[in-house]
Amino acid sequence: MDASDIRSKALTLVLLSSGIREGSIELLQIGDYVPIKRDGKRVAGKIIVYSGEPEQYLAFITFEAATALEKYIEYRKEHGEDAINTSSLFRDAFDPTSNRATTSEKGVKTMTAHAIRQHYNRLLRSIGLRKERKKRHDFSVHGFRKYFKTRAEQSGMKPINVEILMGHSVGISNSYYKPTETELLEDYLKSVDALTVSQENRLHHEVEKLRVENAEIDIMKSNYLDMKLSIEGKDEHVARLSDTVAVLSDQYNMLLIEIGKLKK
Repeated sequence: MDASDIRSKALTLVLLSSGIREGSIELLQIGDYVPIKRDGKRVAGKIIVYSGEPEQYLAFITFEAATALEKYIEYRKEHGEDAINTSSLFRDAFDPTSNRATTSEKGVKTMTAHAIRQHYNRLLRSIGLRKERKKRHDFSVHGFRKYFKTRAEQSGMKPINVEILMGHSVGISNSYYKPTETELLEDYLKSVDALTVSQENRLHHEVEKLRVENAEIDIMKSNYLDMKLSIEGKDEHVARLSDTVAVLSDQYNMLLIEIGKLKK
């Protein structure tokens, strides 16, 4: 991550926090990404994979990945590209100092799966992690997908939800298990810490979780106080009724005595 440029950081974080295939990257458009916000703050991101195709499915990315992706898109706009919803989510590299950041759709090349593999080969060589031809068990981009599956399941996500978010068929469960987008998101958010690379971003997420939890505690306290006051009010009402019953009982007993006297 330290050796990556703005595009590479966004790409790596999107791949490892969503588990999407490298081949799906070249089909993604900017409009396929949607930030997910709560109380006006971004907490994650949603990506529609294979949009409009029979294989279409939903994937999520972490707050960290969403932030990096939005910075990358904004960077392209700042350097002259007319990046719109139908533009490629990831494009070819360009030199921002040479006015080569084309503004037309025709001049922008989509980042293909082959380009992604070449990119990581160069990156690994540049930082000394690869000094010769790739070996069978060496790093591959598919490793990000495996990383996502492992970390997500270890963090407590339902395995079937992990499979759904990876675009896998879950057999007969496809017909009977239909989680909503909200249910998938709530389960995915369990894995955010495990899928966050930067310690700073992980701490940010922890602080945000504590803020939400404190807000929930405040609501619980308020509800408790309301219930307590309500119960106390009811207790006072019961006490008043008890006093009234006692007075009526005394009056009834006095009437019985008077009736007894009259009979005599």
